[in-house]
Amino acid sequence: MMNHGYRAKSLVKYGLEEIADVLNRPWRNPDFDVFKFLSCS
Repeated sequence: MMNHGYRAKSLVKYGLEEIADVLNRPWRNPDFDVFKFLSCS
């Protein structure tokens, strides 16, 4: 636990939540192109 009062969120968990959010709500404009990121190109 960090000293700022809430648990630290791992980058992996943050990334998975962002991907799930994009897949569940395709009309939302994400901060980055998830599919381009996942294709590693």
